[in-house]
Amino acid sequence: MFRKSNVIDVPTGNNAAELIYKRTASKDLKLTFLPPKKTRYDKAPVYFLIPGGGWHVENRQSMIDFSIQSVEALRNEGFAVVSIDYRVYKDGVVMREIIADCFDAARYVAHFAETLKIDKDSFITSGHSAGAHLALMLSYAPNNEFQDNYAFTDTFKVKVAAVMSPPTILHDPSTYNLRDLDDLFIGEQNGEKERTSPITYVTTYSPSTFLIAGTCDYLVFATSAEKLYQKLLNCGVKAKLLLAKGAGHSFEKIYDCIEPNVTMEDVQDEIVRFVLAHIQ
Repeated sequence: MFRKSNVIDVPTGNNAAELIYKRTASKDLKLTFLPPKKTRYDKAPVYFLIPGGGWHVENRQSMIDFSIQSVEALRNEGFAVVSIDYRVYKDGVVMREIIADCFDAARYVAHFAETLKIDKDSFITSGHSAGAHLALMLSYAPNNEFQDNYAFTDTFKVKVAAVMSPPTILHDPSTYNLRDLDDLFIGEQNGEKERTSPITYVTTYSPSTFLIAGTCDYLVFATSAEKLYQKLLNCGVKAKLLLAKGAGHSFEKIYDCIEPNVTMEDVQDEIVRFVLAHIQ
């Protein structure tokens, strides 16, 4: 499925594969590549998934499983799927280095775009919680903003972001209840939380964005998505906000007396609809 390199794994085709995209002192970072199930594009758009876990744990397969409904639907529409690893707090990194890993994964995919038969200018980012934060950073920040002396400097373009329960303003603690967040900024300069916040990078050129949040999410408050949504609208960006009333962090039921108006299945269906409507 791929041949080995001293630095990374080099794909030899667009078959399903587990590939090392970056080697670090603490661990090898891998991504899972899933090709389209149907050929509808000469170069497939890329549904680029980033797992959550509070920046303290991550599992790329868990993100595929979490989003399996949209994964399968978009693969049937001719999209390739990528889900990635990245370093976390226990690996001795800070937030900017975690973000750099995500950018490096995208640079890897862009570098091998021809081999993988994907369109490096047609990324769709998605993630949940911490993964949503990282997906938005990948979507809004300039390609060269977060560097880690990586082998590839290839550029890519995000056309659509569709994220769930996103922390969007790390320098505004009124928008979240994430007690371990400060771990990722130990020893960092003042202003790093703002520099690593998606809302900082929103411009009129930001990609179409779909935000989903639970109104009873007590980890990442719905106001986090609402404030980003308002800035997107102010900048003239095509955006949609779906509030799952009565739902928690993963759109689960919180109170016996309140039935959420949106299920996880609904969320996944809405993501697919938004992506297909805004991919061109």
